[in-house]
Amino acid sequence: MTETLVLQAHDELSAGLAAAHSEVRLASPYMGAGVLARLAQLAKASSATWRVLTKLDAAAIAHGSLSTQGLRQLLAAGVELRSLSQLHAKVFLGDDAFGLIGSANLTDAGLGGTGGKSNVELGVLLDGTQQQEASKHFDGWWGSASIVTEADIDGVEKLAKNLPTSVSAPVVDAEPPQFLEEANRLLAEARSANLWIKAVYQDEAAADLAWGAGAWFSSSKRGRPSFQVGDLVLIYAKDAHRCSAVVEVTDSPRRDPAFVVSDGRPEEEGERWPWVNDVTVRLKVPSAVGVPLSHLGFTGQSLQGGHKRLGHSEFALAVRYLAATPAGDATS
Repeated sequence: MTETLVLQAHDELSAGLAAAHSEVRLASPYMGAGVLARLAQLAKASSATWRVLTKLDAAAIAHGSLSTQGLRQLLAAGVELRSLSQLHAKVFLGDDAFGLIGSANLTDAGLGGTGGKSNVELGVLLDGTQQQEASKHFDGWWGSASIVTEADIDGVEKLAKNLPTSVSAPVVDAEPPQFLEEANRLLAEARSANLWIKAVYQDEAAADLAWGAGAWFSSSKRGRPSFQVGDLVLIYAKDAHRCSAVVEVTDSPRRDPAFVVSDGRPEEEGERWPWVNDVTVRLKVPSAVGVPLSHLGFTGQSLQGGHKRLGHSEFALAVRYLAATPAGDATS
């Protein structure tokens, strides 16, 4: 057989797993929120039994390489989840008809094809005999692995918040990541701060201009929001479908519709979004090169209420993504 090489596995993996009717088996030590959210949806709609093997590792969670939000979504979708401490293999199998192995983890950067930054990866589609052999190996690993429960995820997430983590400068002679020092400060502060994601309902240009001196955001009339001084908030520019800034809340929410209108907003907007928080911008890039919302496991619909709590691993992923923005695209 002539081996079929795959540079970006997103499309092949999605199609192969969607076609499975009996059993899906996936092994990957690192798994991102966006990929896991899509896999959970596939699993819910599937007649197949789904088994996912990973490495439940506090350092990977702290780094943003393993999404606790996504792991919980898998369990909620009825997926069997286990952890193997020495796992490094990336194996994706659907029935006896689809098999893929390679270098890519179950992350958006690894699989590619999702509108964000992609790693350089290489995978191989397996023939029938190879699929059977890979299945035997998977089943052996599965038998040695430990069952993962919600309580296990809660426990390792608490450990992750106490681990030091940082964005590293390259070891070769190359440009360091943008905002390196500020990104590392944010990652350190995130261990003890409340973390949120907040939608701003402005066009892309207006959203980019808004995050300067005197920055603020407003929240729905449905009730006083729970933001506290010191909370860190990832800003989602709705029209760009990307998250482009991290801000820190600097005061308690105040009900001030007149202030919203004084900024040039329509009067009805002041009544609809009357709760105001002043913030200071900690990290910002143009919304066009921000983190795709899908990478964080959210949809625009999931943020219709305006804001949601954000997990530590998803916040770390977003900060690392923004810090790695090319110099020509960054805004200080």
